Amino acid sequence: MAMKCFTEKIVDMMKAGDLYEAQGGPIILSQIENEYGSQAKQLGNPNHQYTTWSAKMVVGLNTGVPWVMCKEDNTPDPVLLIRRLLLPPG
Repeated sequence: MAMKCFTEKIVDMMKAGDLYEAQGGPIILSQIENEYGSQAKQLGNPNHQYTTWSAKMVVGLNTGVPWVMCKEDNTPDPVLLIRRLLLPPG
């Protein structure tokens, strides 16, 4: 929950400043990471559940720009390969 609150706070600040490209600002890409690194394989399903949750959470913030998630081998939809671009649905 702390990660969600922090991420929402930062996104809200960027939106308030009209900083996202969709608002005419300079931000064209955002990044969210799970930071598990080498522990991801050891954690197995809980790691996949966390990355699925975090991907859906940031896409749901509707920033109008893609999100990148690094350090993950099997990032879930709506995440694309090539260091995992998180794109809004549709």
